[in-house]
Amino acid sequence: MSHKVSCCMRTPPAHDPSLPKRPPRRGGPWSTGAAFTLAALRGGSPLPFPCPPLTIVAAVAAVAVSAAACPSVCRCAGGRVYCNDRGLTAVPEGLPPGATTLFLQNNRIGDAGIPARLGHLSALKVLYLYANALEQLPAYLPPALRELHLQENNVRGLCRRALARAPLLERLHLDDNSVSAAGIEEDAFAENRRLRLLFLSRNHLSSVPPGLPPALEELRLDDNRIHTIPLRAFEGLPALRRLVLDGNLLANQRMADDTFSRLVNLSELSLGRNALAAPPANLPRARLRRLSLAANAISHVPAGTLARMRSLERLDLSDNNLTTLPRGLFDDLGSLSHLGLRNNPWFCGCNLAWLRDWLRRRAPPGLEVKGLLCQAPARLRGLAVGDLRGEMDACDPPAAAP
Repeated sequence: MSHKVSCCMRTPPAHDPSLPKRPPRRGGPWSTGAAFTLAALRGGSPLPFPCPPLTIVAAVAAVAVSAAACPSVCRCAGGRVYCNDRGLTAVPEGLPPGATTLFLQNNRIGDAGIPARLGHLSALKVLYLYANALEQLPAYLPPALRELHLQENNVRGLCRRALARAPLLERLHLDDNSVSAAGIEEDAFAENRRLRLLFLSRNHLSSVPPGLPPALEELRLDDNRIHTIPLRAFEGLPALRRLVLDGNLLANQRMADDTFSRLVNLSELSLGRNALAAPPANLPRARLRRLSLAANAISHVPAGTLARMRSLERLDLSDNNLTTLPRGLFDDLGSLSHLGLRNNPWFCGCNLAWLRDWLRRRAPPGLEVKGLLCQAPARLRGLAVGDLRGEMDACDPPAAAP
């Protein structure tokens, strides 16, 4: 510390424009103190005037330390340290101890490049380490860390010991890594009781991670290899509001009937691009606002599936194998604003006439319906269901499959 201060107190040229101008002397003790300070900074002899206020000395020292603490390969500004896109293979030395946000993304930092001193940055709250060469969680996480970005690395597992160093962690981004179910310790999140957001999209998971923290509000597990969800997989998550499971291998027979029913505060559930033959049983109803079942193999929707979903605003059933829907399916959806039905083989016979009438007379005002076009019988192919009149009254049976 003394070395840094002495370096900052070298005698500069007399014409140095960075020096503050000497204020006019008014005869008060503080003006003589200011003159004393400048004289001292210029390397002059102390004058027999009163000592300067401690606040002035502290401010000058803080500026000197801040300037000296920023690594030469980085840029520091207002608690933020920018060391990203530098081709670094290790965390640079000399990071300012008061840093609150550290940008280290888009480098080549591997596990050996994470030093123990990183854990000594006691004020650090946000750490960006995405797009590097990490294969495991950093072993030395700062204790006050709230947000950790590790996307686009090659992290293979999650261990309690590493995560326990950041007990205040609220957001963990691990998209586009190589995390597998076998690589997650059963109690990995035991010390992270405040974790609210966990992103594990595009990893190698075959099951839902165990021991998820109770404060979790958003969980993204899309584009993994999850094929089974046991009954208690989402137990103890009363705060969960958004659950994304798109792009997995889920089928009805490999999910317990009450998989989602205990998520009483869930407002968004996304199950697109799976292998469902029907919507999951016992979906949460009270607060669900968005439900996506697009791009599955759904060929039927049981009556009552959407009963009492009065908060539902967006429903997507696109890209399935639906030819009809049960009468009254949408009767409770008074808040519905978007309904996706495109790319289904709709058979426009009398069994679907109720939907035409619902769209005309009972649908919520302003409802946007996409893709409800007849595919059969041939005489109605390409026509919008809502535009038909008496054409659907005849009960022609659907053509038998070849």
